[in-house]
Amino acid sequence: MNLPKIYPITPDAHSLKDLQALVSRLTQGKNTIFQYRRKNLCESEVKRELASLEVITSNMDISFIINSYHGKNLGNKYSGLHLTGEDLKKTTIREIDKTKFFGISCHSEEDILKAESIEADYIFLSPIKETLTKKKLQPLGWEKFSELSKKTKLPVYALGGLSAQDLPEAEKYGGYGVAGISRFWSD
Repeated sequence: MNLPKIYPITPDAHSLKDLQALVSRLTQGKNTIFQYRRKNLCESEVKRELASLEVITSNMDISFIINSYHGKNLGNKYSGLHLTGEDLKKTTIREIDKTKFFGISCHSEEDILKAESIEADYIFLSPIKETLTKKKLQPLGWEKFSELSKKTKLPVYALGGLSAQDLPEAEKYGGYGVAGISRFWSD
């Protein structure tokens, strides 16, 4: 599987029209993947957005990953599945076809070891810095990120309070790439 270095996650604060425009522009920045994660919408709105984004991405070379918040069963319909930290706790096997991307949000060494045991393709390790979406978690900082990244052979994306410009820093500390929400659609 070809994983890019920059991995955007959909923002909550955009309309469907805005989201369509953002996804359409991804290839201009040579992005080849994004994660659909829209926790602020009801199920019918999510279904409408997924159908619309599927049309857009089918005409482009963009992998469309579904966050497990929206249902693990959707991963096989699209390019892959990304498990939340909560869903990781309840999972014991890889729940998606091996031809699909399978990512996992991790916050500790225990999470990383479990991600390896259920055959993840990559992990997000977070939060690196303070962020609005991970208020309950203490930021890891780059030193702890480096220490935890060395405990796995999986590609590790740094996440939390970062932008695409943080890629060299993430690589310096052993990361594969960077992922994020708000600063990743305009960089």
